[in-house]
Amino acid sequence: PRPVRITGTGKVAVPIYGALRGYLEVMLRKQGKQVCDTGQKGAKPCGKCVLCALFGSLQRKGRAIIDDLISVDDYKKIVSECVHLRINRETGTVSDTLRMEEVKEGAKFVGKIRIIDPTEEDKKLILAGLKAIEEFGLGGWVTRGRGRVKFTKIEFKEKSWEDFLKEAEKELKKLEAGK
Repeated sequence: PRPVRITGTGKVAVPIYGALRGYLEVMLRKQGKQVCDTGQKGAKPCGKCVLCALFGSLQRKGRAIIDDLISVDDYKKIVSECVHLRINRETGTVSDTLRMEEVKEGAKFVGKIRIIDPTEEDKKLILAGLKAIEEFGLGGWVTRGRGRVKFTKIEFKEKSWEDFLKEAEKELKKLEAGK
């Protein structure tokens, strides 16, 4: 079987970075905006467009940090082996079978997307990309109804650089009190 990605804690990890950026590249190009096309074979990010600024490129670090989605339940509970039949188009008979692992329908995942100094445009782009993932799917076999996801809880939390300094002050006080 072709295994799904498993974390060290036995959860399933599903990357969304590539799908998110890919759908946004298509979306923005359709609007006539200049963005690179990292979906082409051998293509490299330009390092100059709005998506390279957000997601990064070979020349620059992006402002978005996109975690993989991690399953709430363990791998053994949400993954099952399945068999896909390959049909010989000339004879109409089963020519081969392909054994794979699939995440069961209804499995729940969590993840975070953090953006350094986010703009309203950044938030809009991320939400648009997530909507495209819901509509068109994630991963392989999407033409067969697989890879469908629904993002049920999306929230924006603001955190400033000043917040990190305040957290460090609190932590320092705890450390000093423990001496």
